Amino acid sequence: MHIEHIAIFVNYLENTKEFFTKYFNAAANESYHNQTTGFRSYFVSFDNSARLEIMNKNEIKKKKKSLTR
Repeated sequence: MHIEHIAIFVNYLENTKEFFTKYFNAAANESYHNQTTGFRSYFVSFDNSARLEIMNKNEIKKKKKSLTR
């Protein structure tokens, strides 16, 4: 099995992109921004051809996450 890409929403898009490019030697494409919806994303590519799509949208609340309910 080969995973081509995985997509995740993140709170801090630019910081997340910098993390993967710095620590995993990944390459990021130019940012995509849909001004109508506020959606932003990058595709971050790794040496093994896998890609991670990191996304952010203003309407998604930045809730504090917890492992317990």
